[in-house]
Amino acid sequence: MSREELADGMGVSLPTVTAWIAKGMPVTQEGGNGKAYELQLSACWAWRQAQRADEDLRSDKVKRAQAAMRLALVGGAAGDTIEALDPKTRRDIMAAQIEQERFQRERNQLMRRDDVHEMMELVYGIIRDRMNAAPDLIERRNALEPKVVQELIDACDDIVSDVRSAIDRFWRERPVRESAGERRDLFDS
Repeated sequence: MSREELADGMGVSLPTVTAWIAKGMPVTQEGGNGKAYELQLSACWAWRQAQRADEDLRSDKVKRAQAAMRLALVGGAAGDTIEALDPKTRRDIMAAQIEQERFQRERNQLMRRDDVHEMMELVYGIIRDRMNAAPDLIERRNALEPKVVQELIDACDDIVSDVRSAIDRFWRERPVRESAGERRDLFDS
């Protein structure tokens, strides 16, 4: 493949492919002076997966190091609860956590539970309404037999039921936690 074909095949831009080549992505034939690059999709894809895995590993190591550094700064150890700290340190930690959450909300990295619930219900309503109307609409356009229409109604009902079940399961798995009396590890998110 050419660089352009690879970019299109992997869903990235041409400058991204060029940057990947500079970082060591395997090239079948070097390009230059009117000569096109030749790349093998499978080799490039494998190289990119290895890069992603390496990035994920580095990100995980960085998060663990940050947590360890925060604990060391306040004199805590893994497994300590926030109640073990003096009130001023607890207040400082809470203020820092509130500021971090405010920053994340401003960047749309953190959303209010009610906003997520409202959006999920809106999307579910659209899906439900469209799936309920679909059999009638398709029947009118295509003059379907009653047996086929019933199968279509059943299929749409199953989809609506599955979507509702998935939404309900999502909320059951994420109950609102009461903070009073709950002991949390330091920097527990």
